[in-house]
Amino acid sequence: MASFPSFASTGTLKLEPDSTKHSTVSLLTRKSPSISYPKSQTSTPSESLNFQESLSVITDGSKIETSCYVPLLQECIERTSFSGAQNFHSHIIKTGTHQDVFVMTFLVNVYAKCGSMENAQKVFNKLPRRNVVAWTTLMTGYVHNDQSDVAISVFQEMLEFGSFPTNYTLGIALNACSAINSVELGKQIHGYSIKYHIDHDTSVGNSLCSLYSKCANLDSAIKAFLKIGEKNVISWTAVICACGDNSKALKGLRFFTEMLADNVEPNEFTLTSVLSMCCTMLSLSFGVQVHCLSIKLGYEPNLRIRNSIMYLYLRCGRFGEALRLFNGMEDMSLVTMNSIIAGYGEMMELAKDDLSAYCNGTEALNVFSKLNNSGFIPDIYSFSSILTVCSKMFALEQGEQVHAQTLKTGHLSDMIVGTALVNMYNKCGSIERASKAFREMSARTLISWTSMIAAFAQNGQTQQALQLFEDMRLMGVRPNQVTFVGVLSACAHAGMVNEALGYFETMQKDFKIKPVMDHYSCLIDMFVRLGLLNEAFVVIKKMDFPPNEYIWSLLLAGCKRDGNTELGFYVAEKLLELKPKNTETCLLLLNMYKSADRWEDVSKVQELMKEKRLKKLMDWSWISIHDKVYSFKPDERQAYGAEMYDYLDQLLDKAKSLVGYQSLESFELLEVEEEEGKTLPSNVQHSEKLAVAFGLLNMPNAAPIRIIKNISMCRGCHNFMKAISSLNAREIIIRDSKRLHKFVNGQCSCGDYGGLL
Repeated sequence: MASFPSFASTGTLKLEPDSTKHSTVSLLTRKSPSISYPKSQTSTPSESLNFQESLSVITDGSKIETSCYVPLLQECIERTSFSGAQNFHSHIIKTGTHQDVFVMTFLVNVYAKCGSMENAQKVFNKLPRRNVVAWTTLMTGYVHNDQSDVAISVFQEMLEFGSFPTNYTLGIALNACSAINSVELGKQIHGYSIKYHIDHDTSVGNSLCSLYSKCANLDSAIKAFLKIGEKNVISWTAVICACGDNSKALKGLRFFTEMLADNVEPNEFTLTSVLSMCCTMLSLSFGVQVHCLSIKLGYEPNLRIRNSIMYLYLRCGRFGEALRLFNGMEDMSLVTMNSIIAGYGEMMELAKDDLSAYCNGTEALNVFSKLNNSGFIPDIYSFSSILTVCSKMFALEQGEQVHAQTLKTGHLSDMIVGTALVNMYNKCGSIERASKAFREMSARTLISWTSMIAAFAQNGQTQQALQLFEDMRLMGVRPNQVTFVGVLSACAHAGMVNEALGYFETMQKDFKIKPVMDHYSCLIDMFVRLGLLNEAFVVIKKMDFPPNEYIWSLLLAGCKRDGNTELGFYVAEKLLELKPKNTETCLLLLNMYKSADRWEDVSKVQELMKEKRLKKLMDWSWISIHDKVYSFKPDERQAYGAEMYDYLDQLLDKAKSLVGYQSLESFELLEVEEEEGKTLPSNVQHSEKLAVAFGLLNMPNAAPIRIIKNISMCRGCHNFMKAISSLNAREIIIRDSKRLHKFVNGQCSCGDYGGLL
């Protein structure tokens, strides 16, 4: 950009526009209440005509007085009628009115409001005389049409022309600086306003506040606000938004309370900004008060405010209130739809059980369908939210349909959507399609690379994960903490001790990343898998922070599997000190103590479970076939008939005949109880066995079987699934409370991690 001319050369600042016949800014911006006028003896034909009739009149060549053009041109603005403006422009030239500076300046404004800056510039260039109003009008047009750099050029040209800016002109120039992040130029204008003592002006102060806010200089923004002599609602909104945009939400809410104390009534922009800050702080109580205030001020029907209130309730977990708002909306926007879809996604995370989570996911899919049927075009946020829902639901078919829609709408190339697709396919157990979606991404972020590395690691494809990590480094993408979790997890799956320790050292020395709990968890997982319990214990002792419940339970599971009772009881004591909140961890402890007849310790664990209000595990699995959900519990033998149970008995007999198959049942059979408190008989099969038998009977031969289980798989069921995948040549995918298990040809993607718990 050209250097900004010195203001000193322009002499004294002239605050008033040049005197012309109609030189006032307010005439250019005021809204005409009507374009009809009462008939009088001296009225011209157009004074009593409506917009369409006026167009007909000028087409016929009838004469219109100069004063009548203003309401007609104003109507063009309100209708955004570019063709109407052209017709009136032609008539103005034909009647010789183009020599009137006021009318032609108004025409510049009309073309600008209709989005035609090319025509606005042409009219401006032919003005018989250019005053400050004309210059300001042209600048305003460029700013409103997202051409702020051109607006700055016009401002510089105005100064060189010798026309003096008004306070309103300076405000527009500052807005242009804000739009293009030109803080240095904005500071020059600020200095000019101080020199001529108009930095207290409302228009200038508001623009300065917005400029400094956008340039991340909150202190200067607040100083500019405090200097404003007469603060209006725009002033208060500017400083409140400045606080929100610069991560000072609490300060913004304090300014809002000061605004109300100053008896300034907020507008819709103020309220939406305040509600956004309430979301940031998760301040539900303050947000509820703002909701009540919006109703009192008559803003309840306002869509922007309703969206903001709904999103606040969603963020704060008040899903009932959010849904009531959503269901009561007659008019909705894409933002509304996106918010409620994302809200259902969060409800899935907080659901009391997997069935409730699935129902919430189904509702999200229904809203997405409604979005498509309502004429809205989904954007990247729509697609990323619904793909996240599909991944949580294990809904591969629906995810594939969304994938096809992203391809059709051209959003597939977006990095956010592409990464969501990779995650969806990975969570649904389709690593091949996840890899294909990753390869087809036109551009990749660190998150994209990390997601794909983690996907390979979770599916036991160690070499692919490590190769992708090296490819990422060659592309110049710097890994972060999460990336190394994926890399170390891949090494743990394959038992690659030297490689894991090498990457662990590289992470610290080359990338200056300090290890966190997840990195140590991967190393401990690796050693426990390999039966190197002492090495795992050494890693724990080298940690810079106390181990968490997960790490101790992982080591305890290894001790239980390998029969290392001495270390096992030590680990159990450490776990008890943490007072674990996870039911499965407590049951692991119970089983450990029961097997050693340490009944006093059994009582301690049982008391702990009562204290933490931890319930007995309820074994439950479900499978979706043709959009219908079938759930299974061990105690529901009559629910699906004798045929399924006879078939399951046949599968068990086949599995037992397989070489190397071990039918090992876990402590879960001792601890899983019915709601009435009766212990189930030991011959009852776990729910995932029932689900897989039902799936084999009711799904096409080539179709993979996808099951969700609410607790961890036991070792016996894990062995059973490996055997069935081999005997039936069937792909079985089970997602339990810990991880995804993909059984193919007698092997599991978890690397037999499931056998630990």
